[in-house]
Amino acid sequence: MSAAPAKLAALRHLLAERFPAATRTPTRALTTGIPAIDDATGGLPLGALTEIICAAPSCGSQLLLGQLLAATRATRTRVALVDSADAFDPASWPVDLLAHLVWVRCTAATALAATDFLTRDANLGLVVLDLRHTPDRELNRTPATLWYRLQRAVEPTDLALVVITPRATVPSAQLRFTLATSHPVTAFALERPALSTALAPALQRQRLTPRAAVA
Repeated sequence: MSAAPAKLAALRHLLAERFPAATRTPTRALTTGIPAIDDATGGLPLGALTEIICAAPSCGSQLLLGQLLAATRATRTRVALVDSADAFDPASWPVDLLAHLVWVRCTAATALAATDFLTRDANLGLVVLDLRHTPDRELNRTPATLWYRLQRAVEPTDLALVVITPRATVPSAQLRFTLATSHPVTAFALERPALSTALAPALQRQRLTPRAAVA
């Protein structure tokens, strides 16, 4: 990347940090069926980047992903999952729940490029980049300019972009939630729908306020 774009991205980062209220407000959001998210922000904002931090083992990241698949399946919204560690197990989900899913298996080194490509596909309504199992050294190598490139790519679209990380990583995230509580062993005796709707991701950052949700 040349010096000029890098300086521009750094300036955008500085302005976003100092003047968060000045960032663009989306008009719609994708409802998730998870009350902790939908009640707090109306859902996942379209044209924006949301980071979900999975800060504890067995904190419900797979349940959250499954609920996103269920919510988008109900509205026939096409979804792309960028799986950087080959962690997704399609055999554990009903076949119908996967009918609208594009599953991209790649490495951590190519995950951001794949995500950047997918955010430009007008057929998609949700792109999820799963970096939960990415080593810290790989996350630390990612320049902030790449995250701002993803943010700018998604802004003019009707697409929600979600990045799932093991710790706060995405400086350009307009929304940030954290799953920080591990499920007890007894929770695994419950059905998935009950566990999914009971997920309680905590809102850590909100730079955008959705005004209306997509039915």
